[in-house]
Amino acid sequence: MTNLTLYHNGPSTCSQKVRLILGLKGLEYESKLIDLIQGEQHDPEYVKLNPNHVVPTLVTSDSVLIESSLIIEYLEDAYPEISAKPKDPEQIHQMRLWIKNADTFHQFGGLITYGIAVRNLILAKSPEEREADINIIPDPLKRKNRRELVEKGIESEAVQDAIKKSFAFVKKLELELPDSGWLSGSSFGLGDAAVVPYVTRMEHLALGEIFDQNSSPKVSNWLQRIKELPFYKSAVDDQIPELLIGMLNKFGSELKDDVIKIMNS
Repeated sequence: MTNLTLYHNGPSTCSQKVRLILGLKGLEYESKLIDLIQGEQHDPEYVKLNPNHVVPTLVTSDSVLIESSLIIEYLEDAYPEISAKPKDPEQIHQMRLWIKNADTFHQFGGLITYGIAVRNLILAKSPEEREADINIIPDPLKRKNRRELVEKGIESEAVQDAIKKSFAFVKKLELELPDSGWLSGSSFGLGDAAVVPYVTRMEHLALGEIFDQNSSPKVSNWLQRIKELPFYKSAVDDQIPELLIGMLNKFGSELKDDVIKIMNS
């Protein structure tokens, strides 16, 4: 009987991060899926667990843990038998810098996802449903950005800025990936788990050419090694519906030339 319950969403980048570390450590957990498109993150019972209206949330026998980067640090501290971080203090510092980089980038990953693709699902709703979905977002800036990106897509200033920051994020990763090929010392760990969901999200949005063998070979090799890890499929691929990946890729492909142009502007 597991003492871990994970409230999560399959495609959610932050949920992927936690599931990857659970997978690395071979930890079983009770899965509670939260449908973000249907707004289950705003359900009053869930908000009692996570007042930020986001996923994931990890419930242990003693505590309710929020914030994905802190959750993976908790998992490393609570279950150190299979380590997810290096022993060298300088390497730990570099790893934590990449966790911080991923946390900073998170908002931009969400903006490109919604601005390029998910807005089309929102536009399929009635105006009243769309407005209700936006108004329930607790953060006023996020509400403003969501309304603008739904209306304007990649013409939105916030989405265009996020597209440019996505390109810069990949270029920084290519430049700074250590000789070991990992962001967590000599093997996959916390830093890699924190960053890779944003790279695969770009891949799903038909932007893989910015980190292929020609443009960013170090990133391309790093991503391939991660995909070959024995727990990757169950932690990531099996959790994301093929229909959703197809939808992301379809809308991403339709806008790819315009998005690449924005990246290079």
